[in-house]
Amino acid sequence: MSHTYVADTERADLPVTTSERVPPVVAHPSALGLCCVEVGASSVETVLLGPGSAVQRLDGLHPPDGRPLLLAVPGLVHAGRVVAASNLGWYDVDPAEQLGLPVRAAVVCNDAEAAALGESALRPGAPDLVFVGLGTGVGGAVVTGGVAEANLFAHGGRFGDRPCGCGRVGCLETVAGGWALPAPLTAADLPPLAAALAQAIEQEPRASPRLVVLAGGITTAHPHLVPLLAAALPERTVQPTAAATTKSATAWGLRHLHATGTARPRIATA
Repeated sequence: MSHTYVADTERADLPVTTSERVPPVVAHPSALGLCCVEVGASSVETVLLGPGSAVQRLDGLHPPDGRPLLLAVPGLVHAGRVVAASNLGWYDVDPAEQLGLPVRAAVVCNDAEAAALGESALRPGAPDLVFVGLGTGVGGAVVTGGVAEANLFAHGGRFGDRPCGCGRVGCLETVAGGWALPAPLTAADLPPLAAALAQAIEQEPRASPRLVVLAGGITTAHPHLVPLLAAALPERTVQPTAAATTKSATAWGLRHLHATGTARPRIATA
């Protein structure tokens, strides 16, 4: 079985997303389950999936202790390395090594793509969907026909003239990323935020699915963003994350990638 490495982009001159087969690191999932680590700019979450249907959420980084290690990270990921993650300050690094873990990751995936795959897997029928994750940065992905494609929104568009950490100007992240938003975020700040997200979704040709999932730490802290975005997108259905007990649905997306070991996987329902 080969494992999947998925690329996201932070620069216009890089391909939108690429996936490739690489030599397998772990032949079969461990009987102990899987160690899924989601790395964010402000926090890290470890989710242990299995054995069976067991789910254990742990704050912070925890060693895999014999389980296959699956990593979700922001930015451009290629062949198991983070090529560029501006919000982490990581450039051409091995993420497991950067985190101080003594083992190589079996799967490394862009966090938005993993979350999008997980959101689809956690819903009946594994539907096509548009995923937007609001945290320190903005993660965007779409699942169509069981295939995920990332980097749709955060580092594109024309939303003013504020410089972005990616080196460009006026990216969506400059008006929707946590680093760019007022602190504290008030109720008056939410309608323009929802309007910017709706504009980005409607202007992205690949964001064709009618179902939109709005997730991430900002959405958790401000759940009223979901109906505000729904009002701004009357032709679509907007839902919050289906992962009720974890930071995101990333762990289920990583599990799917590990289980299938295919370059462009199709979704299996949870």
